[in-house]
Amino acid sequence: MIRQFVNIAVAVMLVGGILFGIGKDSLATSNQKGIKESGAVTPQSIASKTKTTTIQVGQTVQTLYVTGTFETQYSDVHKRQLFSGVKSISSKASGSGTWTQTGYSVELIDSGRTYVITVSGKYSYNGATYTISTSIEFYCNANRSIG
Repeated sequence: MIRQFVNIAVAVMLVGGILFGIGKDSLATSNQKGIKESGAVTPQSIASKTKTTTIQVGQTVQTLYVTGTFETQYSDVHKRQLFSGVKSISSKASGSGTWTQTGYSVELIDSGRTYVITVSGKYSYNGATYTISTSIEFYCNANRSIG
């Protein structure tokens, strides 16, 4: 009787395994393979970079200095550093006017290698205030530096 019970239990487990797609590899092994194939990503560094662009203010052109502070991570799949986040974006303008940053937006492109940063603000000059929005790209080099 116990032998019949064990045989029935084994048969139920085999049928269940077939129905639920469990083959000779355990779920743990197949999950580990999936994780390894997708690549481990580990925190590596925080880096900052200031880049310049120009903005049109009335009839003059001013220089806008945009500073980004970014988190980067090493990707085993890509064998290089990639962006993983934005810590902060700030900006200041040259010239005799006053620049006030009102916001920014970010877009991650190029498989995590490039951030397109769009900075918005107001530039007051000679009694007039201009609303300005401009974009600039920051590139994550393979060695953790930002270009």
